[in-house]
Amino acid sequence: MHTSAIEKVFLAIWHQANKTTTQENFTPELISALATAKGLVVESIKVSDVGIFQTTKSIVLAVANGQACFPLTPILGDERWQQRRGHADHEADLFKKMDWFCPLWMAMGKVRELLRDVKTCNKERAVELLDYHTSTVYTLPFQAICIEQLWQQSRSLRHFTPLGREAYLAFYSGHRASSIAALIPVIEGALSRIVSSNDSKLSPYDKVNKVIDRAIHRAARIHFEQMWTPNEYLTSSYLFGHDERVFVFETFRNWLNGTFFQQTGEYNGTTGLNRHLFAHGISDFWQKPSNFQRLVVAITTLGVIEAWQDESSGISLFFPEMSEESKLLWEHAIFNMSVQVMLKEITEKRYHEQGHLVPKLPTDDGVLHRQALLTTDCINDLVRPMRNAGWSIEVDEPDEKALWITIVAHSEQRILKVALLYSCATDNKLYKQLAETCDVILYRGAPYHQKQFAHGLQIHVGPVTAWQPPLAKTSHC
Repeated sequence: MHTSAIEKVFLAIWHQANKTTTQENFTPELISALATAKGLVVESIKVSDVGIFQTTKSIVLAVANGQACFPLTPILGDERWQQRRGHADHEADLFKKMDWFCPLWMAMGKVRELLRDVKTCNKERAVELLDYHTSTVYTLPFQAICIEQLWQQSRSLRHFTPLGREAYLAFYSGHRASSIAALIPVIEGALSRIVSSNDSKLSPYDKVNKVIDRAIHRAARIHFEQMWTPNEYLTSSYLFGHDERVFVFETFRNWLNGTFFQQTGEYNGTTGLNRHLFAHGISDFWQKPSNFQRLVVAITTLGVIEAWQDESSGISLFFPEMSEESKLLWEHAIFNMSVQVMLKEITEKRYHEQGHLVPKLPTDDGVLHRQALLTTDCINDLVRPMRNAGWSIEVDEPDEKALWITIVAHSEQRILKVALLYSCATDNKLYKQLAETCDVILYRGAPYHQKQFAHGLQIHVGPVTAWQPPLAKTSHC
């Protein structure tokens, strides 16, 4: 008897059993009698808990041509199922708040910690916490392995591996926005490659649903140990809180359709990782640097979906050890980052000498670099000389644009407040604002049209390296 024929017999037994009595009252004797009446030779029959993650109490029938699972738990009305489904729905809502999906290759303890932290915060804070918790997971080596090893294992992603390498190296060379822009189309391109040529005219939503449905169906069959099972138990609706793989696949579907492919007017996420925002230039949210790591992970997850929906030997659910090729790619990125630091220093020096800030880029406004330079020079050229002169020093934080920082110096006789500017070429309004509370205004580097920028001030203004701090005992400026 062919498989399709035996499945028809199992289905007939299922329907007849439901006509005979309620599902909770199924017995092995009843199922065995129905199977025998259909001409099947029963090899074994027992009551068993079936399922890989959460189980379903069932009668398992084995015959010569196959096995069947007859659940004893109704599809509706089971309190344990309702509790698990409610818990799964709650977690899915938390991932939606983060504009993300349940991640693969992340320890469950780490996932639980993330979900606990985002439970009571708003969407903006949830995304910040997502970045924080994944910063130790979506690392440079992790990304290198995804691109160099996992993409190569996927029929649909293999074609994009050279682009992934270039985007990875470019991102860690400072070209962040262009690297993100290069990867956004890969999701749709890979999705089109996964579906058959006959489905090429489907909308992105239909393509997503088609491949996710296939992947979930296979996960459902594996969940029930490849036995025939009534179709209503093989659905995402039933298994969403029962099978962790189904939960991952379904939340990934939600992210693709509800975030990445969401229509512009309906998108209300906070990561900005939306193809329409990118394609139509409506917003620059997509340029956030953290979106590069997200794209690498999302593309790799799509490769997993491909392997599950067509049962190919593609990307595994188990993350591999780093290969020599991935290690070389990772080391190349580290080298690029080292070179980028030197280039930033040279560029900053050239612009600073001409009284300009380094121009703002889509993913880098220069604030972090200015903060580092301003803080370092404040310690070396201002704080240390003043401490050597006998002052007790309190250092404030740089302002939000890293254009200035202040210190407060104490002695037995007086208090001296000093401002250090990032550059002499600072707006006169800021000079006058600082002059209201500061005794001295200094700046990094050489004078650059000082009279023009600092006009109208009655306090000392000059280069920090040319200023001699007064001795704390005499307290003269």
